[in-house]
Amino acid sequence: MRLRDRVLVDTGAWLAAFHRRDRYHADAARTLCRLRAERARLIVTDLILAELHLHLLHAIGPIRAAEHLETLLADPLIDEVFADKAVQAAAFADWIQRYCDQAFPLTDAVSFAIMRARGMDVAFTFDRNFAIAGFSVVPS
Repeated sequence: MRLRDRVLVDTGAWLAAFHRRDRYHADAARTLCRLRAERARLIVTDLILAELHLHLLHAIGPIRAAEHLETLLADPLIDEVFADKAVQAAAFADWIQRYCDQAFPLTDAVSFAIMRARGMDVAFTFDRNFAIAGFSVVPS
């Protein structure tokens, strides 16, 4: 099965790909290779990058964390989307308030809002919130 042309890559997927001791590292590395081979556009948000950098700082230290962040920012197949006020408002109204029985963090809600606005339905993640929100996830 070919993955979609645009795939949102969540924090946990990047963390697993970069951190060899992460329990999902092998799956993340394999999925990332597949996405690259298919030349999929990888979508990240500024919130995902901020969250990733924080986790990498603690997991592998500031120098390697900065190197990984620089690699992502320079990658021509990665598009960064910023959470402006309209996106934040949609995240809050459509996901956090509407699904108040779910513990959707703001980073995920912003990702959902961006995916919905851009007609995206696939996320590369190990976070079950994306499936709960109705999106397809890889690896499955």
